Amino acid sequence: MKPDDQPEEAQGSRETGRGALALGVSSVAVYGTPALVFLPPWIRFFPVYLGVPLGICAIVFGVSVLWGMRGDKGADRRRARAGVALGTLALAVPIAGLVWLSWALHH
Repeated sequence: MKPDDQPEEAQGSRETGRGALALGVSSVAVYGTPALVFLPPWIRFFPVYLGVPLGICAIVFGVSVLWGMRGDKGADRRRARAGVALGTLALAVPIAGLVWLSWALHH
């Protein structure tokens, strides 16, 4: 019997958190694009502005998937949790930079 032939309640949750993980990885990866010196400057620094929106999307999608998985004992929540963690990291980096910049300008 193939997995698709099983009753719906036996298949488990179809939400896996892949989207949240992909958004989280891309939100962190865009902070590394200025290091790609072989690209023109306008291309290297443009994706940095996408890090915060991608991080917010990773957190929102990850939390919504985790919310949908609640009560499902067999659900694998690792991808959704990793997406939320990477999205949080993508938001923490610019906030830490702004706090440091504010502190440095006042001292």
